Amino acid sequence: MPRAPAKIRRRYVEGQTEVCPWDVEETLLFGVTPIFGPPCMFKTLDDWRHQWSRWRNLILPKCIEHRPGTRPVAMYVCGELPPRELGTQLPESNGYWRVDVRDGNGRSTQHWLNVPEPFMEREVRHLQRIGVVDAAEARRHREWHRRTLGSYFDYPLEMSTYE
Repeated sequence: MPRAPAKIRRRYVEGQTEVCPWDVEETLLFGVTPIFGPPCMFKTLDDWRHQWSRWRNLILPKCIEHRPGTRPVAMYVCGELPPRELGTQLPESNGYWRVDVRDGNGRSTQHWLNVPEPFMEREVRHLQRIGVVDAAEARRHREWHRRTLGSYFDYPLEMSTYE
């Protein structure tokens, strides 16, 4: 059976093709790059907003397609979605990831990334409760999660579609 041609999403700026760097795409999607942590270009909330406004139209549709029932971390950091709150106190030494984002006044806000239940509500339930995810997308999420176990590697990075 022949493979379907890959969808290449191009962004043209002044006649040039601009490709989202892999570390920026992973950070906007997951909050950190699994290998290096947050890149140095994401120091303040303004940095997050600038990069998210620049790459939102590329990353959000791919996230909904390849990771149904989830949304990019940048949507929580930039305030487009209300954050998920911790339900109970986390153990003192834990391996959970978080992003500390400073606003213009120097105040830091923590965004927890991979905290499981019962410490934090599952993302798909949170998004259903606030009306972002419908029943069809929640069904696709269950199928996706059963197939991939929520793997980070199921999402195709934009740079991998170019040579």
